[in-house]
Amino acid sequence: ATEGVAGKKFYIGEDVTNGHVYGLVNIAAFLAQSMKETIKYDACDENSWDLVGGKYPLSNACGQLGQSYQDYHCSEAEKHMECPVDPNMSIT
Repeated sequence: ATEGVAGKKFYIGEDVTNGHVYGLVNIAAFLAQSMKETIKYDACDENSWDLVGGKYPLSNACGQLGQSYQDYHCSEAEKHMECPVDPNMSIT
């Protein structure tokens, strides 16, 4: 990967003999860890990682590690699955 999020990248292997195998193993490990956390914590949502003032702010739901989730957009092929931002959304 040449680009990442907040300077972090996901290793998917290198352009060497069998380099892709390391990438596949990394993907498998990532999925296994995700599944483990899903079972252990009974959660299927993203974890809150960014601490602000020693607390996990509600704003993490809008983006963490320098991301802004509302600014993400689907590709043209998946545009039909994109939901518009609802500025009147509230927590219940």
